[in-house]
Amino acid sequence: MAKWGEGDPRWLVEHREDGKNVNGWHWEEKDRKEWTKSRLAELFSGLVLLDAEDASEGEPAKLKIERLKDLTGDASITTRKGNKRFAVFDMGLVLVWEGAVAGGAGTVRGDIRVEEVHSTGDEDDYVYSVTAEGSGAAQDKLRSLVAGAAMKARVYEVIAQCIRELREQA
Repeated sequence: MAKWGEGDPRWLVEHREDGKNVNGWHWEEKDRKEWTKSRLAELFSGLVLLDAEDASEGEPAKLKIERLKDLTGDASITTRKGNKRFAVFDMGLVLVWEGAVAGGAGTVRGDIRVEEVHSTGDEDDYVYSVTAEGSGAAQDKLRSLVAGAAMKARVYEVIAQCIRELREQA
C-alpha cells in the first residue's frame, strides 16, 4: 500500500498548493439547479390535464398546468474518484394550475405544491398539496380533481421524466 510522505507514485491524493483535484479523486459537484428549473418549466408549461368539451353543466371541463411558479432546493451532479457519478437533488416545487367547469363563468386558479423530492427517496416520500383561489362549487370541484390520484400521478410522471434526464447527465 502506498504510504504518505514516502514518495510512492501510487499516492494520487496529496496536499497541493494549487488546490488541484488530481485525477478527480475528491468529490466534484456541478450545480444543475438552473437546468432542472428550466427543464421542469418546459415540461409543465401549458400541460393539459383535462379537456372535455362534452362535460355536463357544473362538471370540470378544462384543466391545465399553466407554469412552474417556483423551485426551491438543490440539484447537482457529483463525481467521486474521477468516474463515479451521481445525481443528487432535494427540491420542492410550486406549479400554477387553472381550470374551468362547463357552463361556469370564469377561470379557477390555484397552486400545486410538491415537497420532499429527493434523490434518496421515491414518490411515496413526496408531499403533495393543492390550493384554489377563492371559494365556491367550481373551486371545490376543480381543487378535488387536481388533488385526486390521477392528476397527482400525472404530475409525478413529469417530475420522474425530469429526474431521469438529470440522472442521464451523471
